[in-house]
Amino acid sequence: MPLTAAQIEARAGKLTASRVAALMKGDAEAIMRLYREMIGEEPEEDLSDVWAVQLGSCTESLQLDWYEAKGGWIARRGEVVNHPLHDWAACTLDGWVIDLGCPIECKHVGGREPLEVVIERYQPQMHWQMECTGATQCALSVIMGANEPIVEYVPRDVDYVVELMDRGAQFMDFVHRRVPPVVLPPAASPIDASKVYDFTGNNSWAVAALDWMGTEKQAKTAADAEKRLKAMVPADAKKCTGHGVRITRDRAGRLSLRAGE
Repeated sequence: MPLTAAQIEARAGKLTASRVAALMKGDAEAIMRLYREMIGEEPEEDLSDVWAVQLGSCTESLQLDWYEAKGGWIARRGEVVNHPLHDWAACTLDGWVIDLGCPIECKHVGGREPLEVVIERYQPQMHWQMECTGATQCALSVIMGANEPIVEYVPRDVDYVVELMDRGAQFMDFVHRRVPPVVLPPAASPIDASKVYDFTGNNSWAVAALDWMGTEKQAKTAADAEKRLKAMVPADAKKCTGHGVRITRDRAGRLSLRAGE
């Protein structure tokens, strides 16, 4: 829904979740526009005639109601949350999933993109909300086309949050000093290490797999033999040789096995 007067006042002068994507994407044009808005040289962009934005706004309440109808509990709708440490950072919640203790962000997209692309697009916004609220995950409810919402739970990525906050702090320093910001290159999005791939039919994988399977037993045999050889080295030995191998002891007392005498 459109921001109320109270929400607008609470967000004034703060860097909010919906505005940080440009910093992570390295979008120079969007960053400079945001800078001019925040120093008062340009009014905030009017999105009232942008269909996609208004459609998403209208379906936000529907998605939250639908989530509750499916057994979840939502609170704090539209609450502006200030960062606990930085007075220049805040976020406006679509809602808060009570039983999970995390924000829920609602989006409505055309449905022509994979869900993974949609998730990546909103990583800055979701991580900003997680940082402001202290949550370890964010629920993302997405209507794709005219389908029932899909809900994904995106975990907090610590390294991504650090980069996000560093860029936010740098940008706000430029704003406070009224100096045009330096645009940084795009930052990589968190990697979703949950996919399953089948490399059957990949020749390079097949060759490497056969090599590994053929040498696995040999590697175990070699490791066992190394342990037995090192166990035979006397405590006062600096070097032991014989049958094509040598074991040497360094100053720290560590033993090293090598081929050759």
